[in-house]
Amino acid sequence: MRNLIEIIKDCKLNKKPSIDELRYSVIALTSLMNMATSTLIKLYKEDMNALEKMRLENIYNAYSTALNKSPKEWLGWNNDPENPEYQKFHAWGKKLVDKALKGELPNQKKQT
Repeated sequence: MRNLIEIIKDCKLNKKPSIDELRYSVIALTSLMNMATSTLIKLYKEDMNALEKMRLENIYNAYSTALNKSPKEWLGWNNDPENPEYQKFHAWGKKLVDKALKGELPNQKKQT
């Protein structure tokens, strides 16, 4: 079975991983999310500043909302891999990262 990141990349590129890869990915990501949520709940304290409290509540609310909607509905069209604009954006991002890794961005080029 491929690495989780490879499966996620395929999904984002609108490719179709195997059903077993998807099943195990959902379980792995759920386990990770449960660990993160548990940690967030432990960090929540009454004497937190308002911004920290709001950020934790927003994460918890987003997670709860996602659990009670279909994944496609929760993601919305803007984040749907079947959306051509989504694919264009990811292609553009990949080119940008590739250029950055090669040191070809304007701020990375040597001044003469």
